Formats: sequence, C-alpha cells, structure tokens
Amino acid sequence: MNDIQLAFIDESGDYSFDFENNEVSTHFIIVAILAKESSKEWLEQEVEQVRQKYFSTEVMQSDKIDSPHVRIQLLNELKDLPFNIYAYIVDKRKIREESGIMFEKTFIKYMNRLIYDDLQRTFDQLDLVLVEQGSKEFMNEFKTYITEKSIPDLFNYSTFGFNNNSSEILLQLANIIAGTIAKGYNQPQYSEHYPHFHKIIKKKIIAMNLWPQNYKNYLHDYISRNQDTQFDEVIFQQSVNLTIHYLEKNKNNEDLDEKIRIDFLKFLLFNLRENPNEYVYTQEILDNLNAIRVNKINHHYFRSNIVSKLRDSGLLIASSNKGYKLPVCLTDVYDFVNLSSLTIHPMIQRISKCRNQILLATNNEIDILENNEYEYLKKMIEMEKFLVTE
Repeated sequence: MNDIQLAFIDESGDYSFDFENNEVSTHFIIVAILAKESSKEWLEQEVEQVRQKYFSTEVMQSDKIDSPHVRIQLLNELKDLPFNIYAYIVDKRKIREESGIMFEKTFIKYMNRLIYDDLQRTFDQLDLVLVEQGSKEFMNEFKTYITEKSIPDLFNYSTFGFNNNSSEILLQLANIIAGTIAKGYNQPQYSEHYPHFHKIIKKKIIAMNLWPQNYKNYLHDYISRNQDTQFDEVIFQQSVNLTIHYLEKNKNNEDLDEKIRIDFLKFLLFNLRENPNEYVYTQEILDNLNAIRVNKINHHYFRSNIVSKLRDSGLLIASSNKGYKLPVCLTDVYDFVNLSSLTIHPMIQRISKCRNQILLATNNEIDILENNEYEYLKKMIEMEKFLVTE
C-alpha cells in the first residue's frame, strides 16, 4: 500500500448569521493538516516539543496566543516540518438569504457536501481525523456524512474515510493554523500582522478555497487602489470569472491532467487573493502541485500539458520571467504578449531564413511552406517582409 495521506481537520468560526452581534464570525474556516503516515510519528514529536515550549502543560490552541510576536515565533518553528495545509474559507456575509443556507443546520449540511466533494476529487486516498467535541456540531455532522459515504474494502479499510488514525497533537496543530488564517479573514479576529503570518506559512499551503465563488472575493481592495486604466477591472473580472467557470465545469472530470489543471488554477486564485501583483515562480508552483502527488510533474510537462491547454481553452494566464499569475490589469497581459513575442518572432525568422536558403539552393523550385498547413506561416513571413520594406 502507498504511503497513506492523513488529514487532521479543525475549524474556526461559528455557524451564526447574526452579524449585528460583533462577536459572531464573518467567516467559517476549515483547515486540514496533511501529513504522510510515514512521517506522522516524527511530526508528532516535533510539534509536541513546540507545544511544550510555548504552552507548557496546556493544550496548544490558537486563542491562547495573545501576542502576534509569539505567534510569529511559533509559526517559524513549525514551518519546516513535514506537513501541508488545505483550507476552506467561507465568507458567511456573502451567502444570500434566498439561497436557503442562512440557517445553522442547512449551512452545516451544505458545507459537509461541499468539502467532501472537493476533498474526494482532489485526493485519491485520504485518511481523515477530526476534532470531536460536543460543541463542534460541524465536525460531528461531517463525520456522520463521510461515514455514510465511504465504502470500506474486504479488510474494512476505506480509501477515503476514517480508519482509526488519531493524533491529538496534530489536531492541535490544525487549530493553530485555522486560528492563524482567521486573523486575515474573520473580522472579530483580524490582525494587522496577518501578512507576516501568511508569509511564514505560505509554502505550506496547498490550497485555500474561497467560497462563495465570485470574482469580487478576490479583489481585496486592489482595484480601488491601483486602477491604472479604465479596463483594469474588466480584465480582473474576466480572468477570475473564466477561471471560476472552468473549475465549475471540470470539477467532476477524472482525467489526471485535468485534476492538475484544477489544482493549478486554485493555486493561482489563492495567490491572487493574497498577492495580486506578484508572479509565482514555476518551481514554487511545481512544489505545490507535487506535494500531494506520487508521480511528480516536471517543467516541460507543466508548460505543455497544463498551462498551454488552459490557454487553449481561453483562460487568461499571464506570464513573465518571474513566473505565472492571473492578470489583474493591462500590464499583466502585456507581460504575456512580450514574453511570447521573444519566442515567436525569432522562431518565425529562423523558419524564414531556412525557407530562403532552400529556395536559393533549388532555384525557387521548392518552397517548404507550400503545403496548406503552413499557409498561416507563409502569410506571416510575407507580411513581415512587407512591413520591413515599408
């Protein structure tokens, strides 16, 4: 059996929609700490040492950390350990009343299905471990929901479900991460230090799924502060809406390459929300995608089978020598055009020179661009000659 992927899950926030109460959370956050079974014991030992250092004999919980500087120190001690973060961030304020979800029971059931469907699509095999406390109704309902859905084999093992794994200390780690993410989203807990928190754990994050899916979730006041042209918001909206539509259209696609494309787009959306101006280097993207895969993706495969196919489908993906991003302005689009032109124009010139040499050697009897499939290249080369003579 392969090295089993484990998920230790906890939540942050509440199920109430009474936002007139300042203590009610604006966001509901679910965090899964992902770890391989082979590294579980060592990871537990390392996290336990951190717990003892910062919490002594107490349980390690996010709400017990009063100082942002202590949180920064704690996260720095955790960031190099062998685990990854998979999270869901639900903005309860954007759930419309007519959706019928603004009731605790309905909200919990909807989120059960949403998270179950996403996790099952993303992970071929996943052993789940939940915080089971009486006050956490979502967790209790989630366990019931998954237990009903999971299908054990002849050895009573479920490839996606609960297989009697447990770890109190790694569930506490999930609590720390969930509480840390809440510092950047949940208004009652918001901290101006969140960008620093995020920078520390950024490379541990496989995905942060924002819900509801709407391009305005990703604006983050970017447009109002940086609108260089009247078209920037149009480009921003188009790039995100196309991405969200693609994710929705292909969410049930079982093709392995399609799953990689979906994970890549989720990563771009996450980066857009946190750092709309920044490109992500290809190696960082590959590290993210390969973290949950047995068969690793290389640079060539990523460019030709993932990025190129998404662009063929009409998605807007900007690129430069700094990597990839979803475009938020005209400058990002020009970055892609400029980078592409550095490759396209020299290649056309090489073809033109090769063609000219063959024409010269054969006294114009052989034109390597004569075939119908090369008609567009021939027109481009002839057009370039015309522009040069002009």
